[in-house]
Amino acid sequence: MSKLAAIIAAEISSQGPITFARFMELALYHPEYGYYSTPGLKIGGRGDFYTAPTVSPLFGAMIARQLEEMWRLAGRPENWSIVEFGPGTGKLAGDIMNAIIKDYPDFYRAVAYNLVEISSELKEQQQQKLAGHEAASRFRWPDSFAAINPAGFNGCVLANELVDAFPVHLVEQSNGALGELLVALTEENNFRLQLADPSTEDISVYFNKQGVKLAEGQRAEVNLYAADWLAEVTQYLNRGFVLLIDYGTGARDLYGPHRFNGTVRCFYHHKLIDDPLVHVGQQDITAHVNFTALASQGQQAGLHPLGLISQPQFLLNLGILDAVSAHNDYTYNPEILKKTMAIKQLVMPGGMGDIFKVLIFSQNMEPPPQLTGLDGAKKPGDAK
Repeated sequence: MSKLAAIIAAEISSQGPITFARFMELALYHPEYGYYSTPGLKIGGRGDFYTAPTVSPLFGAMIARQLEEMWRLAGRPENWSIVEFGPGTGKLAGDIMNAIIKDYPDFYRAVAYNLVEISSELKEQQQQKLAGHEAASRFRWPDSFAAINPAGFNGCVLANELVDAFPVHLVEQSNGALGELLVALTEENNFRLQLADPSTEDISVYFNKQGVKLAEGQRAEVNLYAADWLAEVTQYLNRGFVLLIDYGTGARDLYGPHRFNGTVRCFYHHKLIDDPLVHVGQQDITAHVNFTALASQGQQAGLHPLGLISQPQFLLNLGILDAVSAHNDYTYNPEILKKTMAIKQLVMPGGMGDIFKVLIFSQNMEPPPQLTGLDGAKKPGDAK
């Protein structure tokens, strides 16, 4: 048994079975032994999973286009904070600032880029990666939103593949009632799931608000952490936007019969692992984002939902194809081919963009602005 598994087992032994949300929190974020706290590459070819920024800097360049438009729509203020929460390796931050330096010098003069990272291991990776960046003086590592400015800030809160890693409660419909799956111990001191009454009435409220009732025997996840996080965002974002990019779907699809066993997945050296109770602290654990609930949680926190759109359409709206069409040389050119393949991976069916979506909120922007990236977007409540 690993040190982290022993710590979790000791907590269960002393306090009784714990929620899966607590187990996931410890497995991913334990300050010493959690997945994101321990040394080693997590993202990219030598890690456990890929993210869009690892595919191509074009992804960051398109985000930069949207961020600059947000700044202009806000009246081009002299001070504008980009606040990336959960910035991974720091690659997206570097790519965004590269594009801003190159294409938007006026915007660059107004920008401070804040990377909010709870993992000391990842923070060190980010600082090393960005130390030699042309915009090195603009990068900051506050520990929280409050550390940026206790009085709040104007700007955009950006989170790419963050919400899918928030701890979730596991539930199961059994004998006509909604129960919660807790993490308990076997006689051999291994982890197992045990059905019990819900640990909080917020779980039932979550489903009732969306008009969802699970089928008998069906399992699903409930992300309650997102509501608290969005409330904190609202507390410190005086004026601006929240841009969330993640994989998932709407409530109707997420809790449909084709997802009878839920969506919790683990990634271990680029292998998909179904069991979240093994490789404790050594594998990533994620669950699909419920964008119907996320939009509602943001609205309840005081944010204004501007729209929900697929990641491929978002990138196309912002002109990602310009990266190739700007070239006049359509003969075999390795550099153009590399960009073309990256675009295909990000936006074409079968690529990683298939199930990724973009949800954007505004805060104290009246009237609600029209963003280029959201052209043709659905209202968040219409997510299927």
